[in-house]
Amino acid sequence: MKTPKEYFKIKIEKVIVQVSLLSCALVIASCLIIYLVTSGIMVSILADAYDERANLTLDTIESHLDNRLYQDDIPEVAYSAVISYLDAVKENMAISEIFIVKRDAEGNFKYILDTNNDKSSDDIREETVTGKIAKKIDTVYVLNYAGSGGFYSVSDSYRYMNFYPVSDDGKNVKGIIGIGIDAGYVRTARIIMNILVGILILLCCLISVRFSNAIFKKISNPLYQDASNTDNLTGLKNKNSFSVDLHNIEANNTDRYSVVTIDLNGLKNINDTRGHQAGDMFIQRAAKIMRGAMEGTDFIAYRIGGDEFSIIGKDKSMDEIKSFVEKINANIDEENKGRGMPITMSIGYAKFDKDKDRNFSMTIERSDAMMYENKRLYYKMKNQTPR
Repeated sequence: MKTPKEYFKIKIEKVIVQVSLLSCALVIASCLIIYLVTSGIMVSILADAYDERANLTLDTIESHLDNRLYQDDIPEVAYSAVISYLDAVKENMAISEIFIVKRDAEGNFKYILDTNNDKSSDDIREETVTGKIAKKIDTVYVLNYAGSGGFYSVSDSYRYMNFYPVSDDGKNVKGIIGIGIDAGYVRTARIIMNILVGILILLCCLISVRFSNAIFKKISNPLYQDASNTDNLTGLKNKNSFSVDLHNIEANNTDRYSVVTIDLNGLKNINDTRGHQAGDMFIQRAAKIMRGAMEGTDFIAYRIGGDEFSIIGKDKSMDEIKSFVEKINANIDEENKGRGMPITMSIGYAKFDKDKDRNFSMTIERSDAMMYENKRLYYKMKNQTPR
């Protein structure tokens, strides 16, 4: 059966996972929205520029196209003359291809002319237009309008294609003029953008998870206690705060932390002989000693019981920990000068050791063991029973 602490720890871990997933979902949604909007704007701007160039090309060639091209039997002279002219226009206008298609009796679209094909006109007319381009041409053919262009993957590249209907009497479409502009760099840019957006989303997810977890851990309380995190008597952090910080330590880089465990000697005797008010003053004096030793350091002290204290250190060497304990003992000597009720403390300390500790709680146990051994030796020296 799980203890309440274990139950609430599992509950908090589940909430942290949910917060992480929510953060990732928000980041992904935000990045995708920004990507889709910006890429949509970019593509729209490029399409407008391509449309303008295609329209200008159409205006240039439209009046020079021989109507005999749409006949079943195209004179070779007419075909060659148009091809030569369109090749020159294509080069001057930086166009990738210009072609003309018509629909046969079976409803299939066949090339009449193609600047990218050097075969004879008879061979070219046998080629059939298929795929997405055929669907687009069919739409333009049926509705008799110049539909907006689009990006298409063709056999040798990626192009922006625009299609224009050619009517014999303003109503019946007899052919379609297709104008293609190379857009290979657009596809390359899209691929690069997709990779960069993927990397950006991953980095943002990692950052958001780290920050959301850090913020959540600071504002959450794994034991769901409403008590203040400060001990009213000493002004140090209390047991509730110690439980929260211990949970956070074990969820992060445990090997960076160390602990000093302190137990006051003789508090029960003071409470029994001088009263609890004197005992409270005794505890306050002990807290003053600890605060003095912590001044100028990043050690954090907690009162976790009546006369029990824990001090957490981060990124401290054993020499620094021992020096800190020596400073506490020096402050004790200074505090006891001229006092009728001297303070003594039993102190233990330990630094996380991956060879000895599975978690930080085991580090605290080793510190407690040292503290209790020092307490035993103290009372043995005094020939008294530990109180």
